[in-house]
Amino acid sequence: MEGNRNIMQLEDKNQKVDLFLKKLNIISENAINKNKYERAMAAISVSANLQYQYNQSYTDEKIENMILLISRNMERKYQERIDKIEINKNVILFYDGFGLDTRGVALMYLNALKKNRYHIVYVTNKDVKNKQMKGASITWNYIDMNKRYTKWVAELTETIINTKPKAMFFYTKPNDVSAAVSFSMFNKKIDRYLIDLTDHAFWLGVKSNDYFLGSREMSASNQYFKRHIEKEKMIKLGVNLIIEKNPDHKGLPFDVKKEKYIFSGGALYKTLGDDKNTYYKIVDHILKNNSEIKFLYAGSGDASEINKILNKYPNRAYLIDERKDFYYLIENSIFYLNTYPMFGGMMMKYAADAGKIPITLRHNKDSDGLLLNQEEAKIEYDTYEELIRDVDKLLMDSQYLKARESLLEGTVIKEERFVKNVRGVIENHRTDYKHEIIEIDTSNFQKEFYERFDLKQEIYKNAIRINGALFNNVPVMYYYMAKNIWSKITNRLKNLR
Repeated sequence: MEGNRNIMQLEDKNQKVDLFLKKLNIISENAINKNKYERAMAAISVSANLQYQYNQSYTDEKIENMILLISRNMERKYQERIDKIEINKNVILFYDGFGLDTRGVALMYLNALKKNRYHIVYVTNKDVKNKQMKGASITWNYIDMNKRYTKWVAELTETIINTKPKAMFFYTKPNDVSAAVSFSMFNKKIDRYLIDLTDHAFWLGVKSNDYFLGSREMSASNQYFKRHIEKEKMIKLGVNLIIEKNPDHKGLPFDVKKEKYIFSGGALYKTLGDDKNTYYKIVDHILKNNSEIKFLYAGSGDASEINKILNKYPNRAYLIDERKDFYYLIENSIFYLNTYPMFGGMMMKYAADAGKIPITLRHNKDSDGLLLNQEEAKIEYDTYEELIRDVDKLLMDSQYLKARESLLEGTVIKEERFVKNVRGVIENHRTDYKHEIIEIDTSNFQKEFYERFDLKQEIYKNAIRINGALFNNVPVMYYYMAKNIWSKITNRLKNLR
């Protein structure tokens, strides 16, 4: 009886999500027919955001076709100017929908473009003005990504027309409908490259770009088998790391040069969601069996589980905020313990670069292919028991630890290779290595997204100002927006006390 009830609940969730997504599609189609593009794009953006969080499919052909239709209709205003564009062969446009070039993948691309002596046109949100990198041949263009989708499209399109780039990089959020519409206008005029940052989940842009840059076989599998992208459009390109060693090490809870410790970090939600609390079982095992070893975690968020460790091991387990000198903390640790059930891909790479083993418990195939020759580096474990056995040996036998650390040599892409490959992408549409296209089963991974997806909660998150054109068609969003505003007011009042 209980089993049947669970099945009914699952079917009910499926039906509710499908019905709401169909409703959004109808709203968008009707809006396009009436030239109400603001409403149409709001519906598409909300749908894409929901599908990203739901993650039961990797693309939506109806939405992609609607984006092309909106683009064709809006393009008429610019057609004469687009036709007259004479490409500047040394100009590269980097569109950043995140506005976070000071960290992560965007910084690596900007550095490579700079080293290749291209002039960079960097387009991002006006809200992050004056927060970007310095010292490159670069033109900053800040556009409004907060009020209206149509204004967003207009400002981005004007920037592209005025700067006449040889190539454009599409680096953005999975639901960025405005960039997808604008990029679509330049089909067969400017080379368009999507950086597949979210290779494991749904995103927009399949029909708005010419080439798709993925760093691992998960990218290739989902691009080819799930997003139905042609092999010729798929380019393998992994990024290097830029190590900025921060000299300020003040405020640490102990002397990391003298004490033995395990380091870990990232948003704390990455350690939650596993019924067995496996990540914390690993930490508990290490601390219980190695009294001379400390545990240091740098991150923030829901601390409900890590607080249990802190209380059980006072003066040995520590939670600190993220720090700019995180590489220093990795360098001086015994090894880096990757988060679970969600892994930290960039931290895995930083650990390998520092010569410290990124101990990683496999969660399906989520973390596959993030390092070069990853299998030979022996950083991953299939079970908790296998991981614990090896960790015990690593902690007891210093020679064994050194031998294992030596396997990390050559697992991280070097700057020179990435710089060369970025030029190869722009000039010849290829790099010095290729994808091995093998279909990877992501059903278990998708099941977890399905189980934690809450439709009401996601609609609530999307009840924001820029989606206002949609509210008359989805009246509950008025209620959610009011709730959102009240929540912000109460939080501010709490902070003032």
